[in-house]
Amino acid sequence: MSKQLHTNLSPWCVNLSEKPLKKPDILGIVTFGFILLLVGMIFVITPNLVERISDFLQDFEIREIAPHWTLIAPKSHHPVLYTAIFQFCLAFAIFQVFVLVARFILRDPMDRVASTISSIVFWFGASWIVNLLITKTVGWFVFLGWLIALIGTSIIVKNAIVLMTRIFARPHPF
Repeated sequence: MSKQLHTNLSPWCVNLSEKPLKKPDILGIVTFGFILLLVGMIFVITPNLVERISDFLQDFEIREIAPHWTLIAPKSHHPVLYTAIFQFCLAFAIFQVFVLVARFILRDPMDRVASTISSIVFWFGASWIVNLLITKTVGWFVFLGWLIALIGTSIIVKNAIVLMTRIFARPHPF
């Protein structure tokens, strides 16, 4: 009778037999706070950053990259802005290493650990790519290509870790 009573209840009722929700991600909240702190600090240590951002956004032009293919790109180099972005990426990557250690200590679920590892890959990679842009080792379109590849790599890293965790968590079939 209880099953019948349960199935007839409104969809707004809570099913107590379902799995409990995950614990709130305290480290995620701390990370958000760190992002705000880091952005604030970068604005403090980088002179005229608002003007540099404005200059960058007003500096775009349409460039032909192949016959009948055009994309937008900045007309000139913006090393001060790129340096501020590099500092953000590097500092956030280093912070993510500490978050990863904390996740292991707190025994966070593996999907959160995988996300943090993926984040470390992305932010260290982004700092490297932005450094290449600062030093003019790569141009704008190569930078964008590297950035797209880095996003893909981060997605693959996260999902490979989650997949491996699921595979090795299953009992062996033999």
